[in-house]
Amino acid sequence: MMKSRFFIAACLLLLSVAAVFPADLKQRSVTVKETQVRDKPSYLGKVLGSLFYGDRVTILAQPAGAPQGWLKVAGPDNKLQGWVNASALTPTDIALKSGSETVSQTASSGDVALAGKGFNADVEAQYKKDQNLDYTWVDRMEGFQIDPQEVSLFLTQGGLTEPGGAQ
Repeated sequence: MMKSRFFIAACLLLLSVAAVFPADLKQRSVTVKETQVRDKPSYLGKVLGSLFYGDRVTILAQPAGAPQGWLKVAGPDNKLQGWVNASALTPTDIALKSGSETVSQTASSGDVALAGKGFNADVEAQYKKDQNLDYTWVDRMEGFQIDPQEVSLFLTQGGLTEPGGAQ
């Protein structure tokens, strides 16, 4: 009698754990407008390519020696593989739908990301009509590209360490 109660309790525990955790822990969706896939688990790693809002990726590994928060992933087509910071990913499957068509047919991933924040190209255009607001520097900053090697040199010369890296 005791064994059967223990068995039933163990089965209920397993069922409750299965209900809490997603069935496929190896799949994630990109939750940011764009995230870069890198050759090593660091923001200073060489950029191999980009993933975009809603892209589904497969988690390949999270090695014990890797900095916390970095996951090795394979992109939607399994061609792009590398490291992504986990903060850009969610286990939730993001459905990109607009009416009966997928968003990729009706809006860009950038439009979807902006709309998710309550902002879109029309709202931006309306704000830009206001003559009291100057977006010159915002527009310039959006175009800045900084070489990871320059950042690494800056950190080294300043005696700084990269967050999430070796401390």
